[in-house]
Amino acid sequence: MRRFFKSPSFLPPFFVLIVCLLQAGCGQNSAKKGIAPDFTLSDLNGKSVNLAELAAQGPVLIAFWATWCPPCLQEIPILNEIQAAYGDKGLKILGVNVQERAEVIENFIKQVPISYTVLLDDQGTAASDYNLNALPVVVLLAKGGEIIYYGYTLPDVHKYMEDVSK
Repeated sequence: MRRFFKSPSFLPPFFVLIVCLLQAGCGQNSAKKGIAPDFTLSDLNGKSVNLAELAAQGPVLIAFWATWCPPCLQEIPILNEIQAAYGDKGLKILGVNVQERAEVIENFIKQVPISYTVLLDDQGTAASDYNLNALPVVVLLAKGGEIIYYGYTLPDVHKYMEDVSK
């Protein structure tokens, strides 16, 4: 009797399946499609920001991040550029910091300027609602709050903004 797990022809498809499952998050995730879960979080000045209200006005890019996350830090200058290019065209960028104290973030921003709104998800409720299992996670919402992108890298915001302005 041939052993299936020792078969060389079994290994490549098996690893492809595992990689696909990992990238897909091992199944459907309600936060990855449909209308985005709403949240109200405070910014660094203590002002409450409601996602549904912002999404009713125009597209929103949500970047879940933390100061200890190297890929998150690499996204900050790019997000600053996107803010400069499309902030006056209606795109709102929300940097949702996951479970760090406001003082840590404020000290970080003194060294690494951030030109978009930073929100505090100090209890991790928004991160939980979006089923985060890693950082960074980026979610792009169309006007009205429909999720059009959910991923671990930045989407092509330039193409999206061109499409919606036609």
